Amino acid sequence: FWLTNSLKSTKIWYKLNSVQKLNAVYKGEFMSRERQIKKNEQTRKAILETAVAIGLEKGFEELSIRKITDRLGYSSGIVYHYFKDKQEILDTIHTHTSQDLKDAVVSCINKDRTFAQNTEMVFNMLSEAFTYEPHIFKLIMLNRFSSNNESVTTWIDMIKQCIQLGIDSGELRNIDADVTSYILLNSFLVSQMIISERENVDKNTVKYIFNTELDIILNGILNKED
Repeated sequence: FWLTNSLKSTKIWYKLNSVQKLNAVYKGEFMSRERQIKKNEQTRKAILETAVAIGLEKGFEELSIRKITDRLGYSSGIVYHYFKDKQEILDTIHTHTSQDLKDAVVSCINKDRTFAQNTEMVFNMLSEAFTYEPHIFKLIMLNRFSSNNESVTTWIDMIKQCIQLGIDSGELRNIDADVTSYILLNSFLVSQMIISERENVDKNTVKYIFNTELDIILNGILNKED
């Protein structure tokens, strides 16, 4: 009787111990996978951040896998494990940065502000960002290095939304919001291209250029005084 119960107890203990060990193994494997996933994310982020830093310093046309690995101290194999080539790195940077910029533009548009106020907010934010980071302007707005072939539709839609708010409020006359959106975007791009090609442009000059542009957009160039 004692032996039988002892054997039963041993079997139960063995089963419980086996389950505990199995659970410990699974938990260990899960935690190991979690650590590996986190490590992979950190490595990928480090590659992208380093690529952006190089792009901002030297221009994205100068970016290379070698420059990334030299700065990070990684082998090229590590970079190629996460990205198939330099182009994929540029495309990823373009996608993320473009979305961040769009979110910033959307945050500048407020239906409780006038069209003039919204336009000034957006122009000031974009001009400041692109003037001091011209390589980002070339990457996103001119799309010089990405193969994403991103359409300007998203940008046009945001400008059109701002114009439509002005029309609905009665601040703007009933104009073609779609065509006007393209005109405003092109106006901004041309002036920003001119500024981005100049060296040592100070903040006051940039502000003056965009204030003049905004004044022309809102008030025109014709002398309306009698």
